[in-house]
Amino acid sequence: MNDSKLSLFLNCATKELEFGLSFDGKEDRITSDQPKRALEDTNVFLDALLKRNNTSLKEVRAFYCLLGPGSNTGIRLGLTIPRTIYAFDPTIELYGIGTLDLMLSVAKYAALSDRSGNLFFGRKEGETNIVEKVEKKEISSLSLDAPIAVEKADAVALSALEKQQILPVDILSLMEEHRDRFDDYSKREEEFLPRYLFEI
Repeated sequence: MNDSKLSLFLNCATKELEFGLSFDGKEDRITSDQPKRALEDTNVFLDALLKRNNTSLKEVRAFYCLLGPGSNTGIRLGLTIPRTIYAFDPTIELYGIGTLDLMLSVAKYAALSDRSGNLFFGRKEGETNIVEKVEKKEISSLSLDAPIAVEKADAVALSALEKQQILPVDILSLMEEHRDRFDDYSKREEEFLPRYLFEI
């Protein structure tokens, strides 16, 4: 990676709570498999990651976040951090991408489970990504002609899709490797929230 800016990647939306830091080709990360503790653990994890790299949040120049679907609390938390910093320093850069849009960068299909065992399901149709909800009872009827990207920590989706050809993915790695696919919200910070959060 050839990025001279100190960049912070925040994944608070999926089955792992992950933070990644990159600067001048150096990368570091911290991960928890307890995303339900996002509220309790985010500050602790971020502080540990920044301290062991001898830096602080005020030094971060670019923030990369997932816009959902995923954990509603986690998504809000992940977006609140850069939005709060932006209020004091509007020169920082804000980047966001839909979770399934990111996963569809490596596969024709992608899935993420919700807390009820249903799936957020994404598929490519030409140049367009379609995202829809698949109810738990309908998952077995999915007929896919290519591998489906599933987060490696998403045990529910992995089990429900066991008859499909699965491509296990690491979300934080995808964020770091595909930063060019993120939308730039630096000059339109007020839009730096996924539309669906206003509908729940």
